[in-house]
Amino acid sequence: MKILCVGQMVVDILVQGMDVLDFSIDTHRVSDISFRNGGDCLNTAIDLKRLGNEIGFTGLLGDDILGRYLLEVLENNRIETRGIRITDKARTSSVIVAINSNGERVFFYYGGANDLFSFNDINQDEIRQFGIIHVGGTFLLPGFDGDGTAKLFELAHRHGKFTSMDVTWDTTGNWMQTIEPCLKHLDIFMPSSGEAEKITGETCPESMAKALIDKGIKNVIIKLGKEGCYVNTFGENFYFPAYKVPVVDTTGAGDAFVAGVLTGISKGWNIGKSVQFASAVSAFCIQTLGATTGIPPFDKVLSFIDTYQQD
Repeated sequence: MKILCVGQMVVDILVQGMDVLDFSIDTHRVSDISFRNGGDCLNTAIDLKRLGNEIGFTGLLGDDILGRYLLEVLENNRIETRGIRITDKARTSSVIVAINSNGERVFFYYGGANDLFSFNDINQDEIRQFGIIHVGGTFLLPGFDGDGTAKLFELAHRHGKFTSMDVTWDTTGNWMQTIEPCLKHLDIFMPSSGEAEKITGETCPESMAKALIDKGIKNVIIKLGKEGCYVNTFGENFYFPAYKVPVVDTTGAGDAFVAGVLTGISKGWNIGKSVQFASAVSAFCIQTLGATTGIPPFDKVLSFIDTYQQD
């Protein structure tokens, strides 16, 4: 199935080796500063394409050098860009990613064009061309979150499409209030445990998933970082551990996991195989600097799974 990714895209400014931030000191040395493509939805789209899927993208860019850079990234990755809109009312979104020596990171985010993106920016005729409609970057798309996403998912269901959503951190603190309108139209939801705790008020993965399913979501996967994930989908409930690999940068690990799950669903795999594949894709992601840099071709992920099981 072709997959349409809808939502957030940014330029990541990666600052590596940022173990201390002390504003009383004029200058800090860091090990590296670089530019990369970023944003939950764009990361997932690129990962999906590298895993061999046919991908389209819908989102909003500023009419500026950063917007042209991201459009070039999409085109270089052979992602359909007919759904991209350009605005002169805001600059392209960007984020400073501060990464410490353990690979942990924190974001400093400028919303820009992402803040203006809305349901009206979507070409509704394109929905028919895709089997899966995935929204990424929820909570950082204030003009689209909640009601706008619900309209898209409702339209997708009318055309028999499968809907998916991933979220980021809600800087407003409204969590469930923001996204509740779209949940009954959602086929699979893949938040992190920290996000799911804020949304549901629950503290264990089983209770988080149940609370979300009680809101109408059909299938839930809770991402648990280095602990793996908890799965409550398609009638199955289980934990799956993360692969143990050297960590360079955890940026994009969750987006890579989502790409792996959607790849499995698009191929008609059962959920166990899909989650195993997704965990392996995420393991490749965290071994390289940047959100999408380390994602390999489909066959290499399968080879890794086979080799890891033999060790």
